Amino acid sequence: MRKILLPVLMLSITFACSKSEDKQKKMIEEVMAVHDEVMPKMDEIMTLKGQLDSVAKVSPDSVKAKDLYVALDSADVKMSDWMSGYNPDAVKGKSEEEVLKYYEEEKNKIVKVKELTNTSIEEAKAFLKK
Repeated sequence: MRKILLPVLMLSITFACSKSEDKQKKMIEEVMAVHDEVMPKMDEIMTLKGQLDSVAKVSPDSVKAKDLYVALDSADVKMSDWMSGYNPDAVKGKSEEEVLKYYEEEKNKIVKVKELTNTSIEEAKAFLKK
């Protein structure tokens, strides 16, 4: 009986650990996928900020141009803040629940950055087309 029970127990533990690692890997991939989608837009933000800065100096809509500049700058700062705060090493040795919670929180943060980035870019482009 022991000969059968021990291998079954070891297999169960191995499967449970593997499943946990798969969840963690999936969460990391989701977080990084959002990051990888947003990061290339930082160049576009810089370009739009330059255009808005120029427009703000000569346009009667300078207040609106400055507001849009601030929104773009905020998206840029929030991305930098997220990147400097993201630390996957912080969850090493933590429970599965703590690890998954960390990655869920990080995903929520980067999704908010994505939304702010997309909205500020869209509004700036619409303004500059006028």
